Amino acid sequence: MYIGCTKKLIEYAKIAPIVLLGTEPFFSWSANMIIINHRRAIVVINDAVRYGFMLYGITAKTIKNLNSLISEGIRSCLEAECVSEEIINQYMRDCGNITYGKTTNRSNVARMNKLCERTYYFAADLNSDFILQRHLIGRINNDVFDINGQYSSPSDLLYGELEKHYSTQNIRSCRAAILDVRLDIETVCSRRIAIPINRTFSQLHRALQCLFNWQDYHLHQFILDVYPDGRTRNVLVGAPPEYESEDEDWRLDSAVLLSDVFPEKNEIIYNYDFGDDWYHYIKLIDIQSDYDKNYPICLSAVGDAPPEDVGGTYGYAEFLRILDEPNDPEYEDTKTWAEGMKYRSLDIVEINRRLRYSAY
Repeated sequence: MYIGCTKKLIEYAKIAPIVLLGTEPFFSWSANMIIINHRRAIVVINDAVRYGFMLYGITAKTIKNLNSLISEGIRSCLEAECVSEEIINQYMRDCGNITYGKTTNRSNVARMNKLCERTYYFAADLNSDFILQRHLIGRINNDVFDINGQYSSPSDLLYGELEKHYSTQNIRSCRAAILDVRLDIETVCSRRIAIPINRTFSQLHRALQCLFNWQDYHLHQFILDVYPDGRTRNVLVGAPPEYESEDEDWRLDSAVLLSDVFPEKNEIIYNYDFGDDWYHYIKLIDIQSDYDKNYPICLSAVGDAPPEDVGGTYGYAEFLRILDEPNDPEYEDTKTWAEGMKYRSLDIVEINRRLRYSAY
């Protein structure tokens, strides 16, 4: 495996670059060092398919493990796309030992620089607890570009190369959690979803936002355990609590995979918007062993979901009453407000469109 490095990375890592001609682009990667949030980061991108990952918080100590970090990052890219374990292992064998040299051409450098620019958009989502930003792989690669008049994405190009090199085998195959999600309101509102189990709870959060047409305006948390007296413990949050104490039992949801929780637990709670308090009860139905997609899908759905900022369960009941009575003096204002809040009836086709393109 050839890693073409920029001068900045070569100097920092004290790499003695070799000259290697005729490398296969699909088994070659390019790497650059950038500064983001006042920390060193290394962005690595495949020369053929423009798919990449980021290592964050690089120090003089951690750079000594660059070989293993790059290997872990490449494997994680393939896992993020739900490539089968057999294909991943074959690709890693075909790559061979890592060798370092200088970046090979201007096109590769231009593509790498574009990916570096994209990483800055996610600066607030970086997790300093980990070097490999596994939870951002799907998001930084969620890009579309024009190739000879045809729109494509890094994911499309990756699958194309995998099919070309390993055409006789099933490319996609992963484990997925089948989850029933019930919103705790007076009317029936539930969804069943299939989602790769190697996704983080941060990614599950974004999928739930799609399922219930939320707009991600508010804070959220996943509650993994509840004491008999109603107290909660083992909580996953999207952002650190404003006031922290040593005895608080929380972790960032971007740092926890679904496989870390399921199937050990089969029921958890998702709370969205701590003002309206929308409690969603999530139950594990099954673990599917041969899921063939790299994104979540909604398998079934019942009932409309409330709009944002409607005022909790009481406010939603009043909202529905007004919309059901066109002669009510508040009807027109409520209808206009609902349209502004993107309130819509259940549409499973639209849900699945959003899940495919927005739930990274």
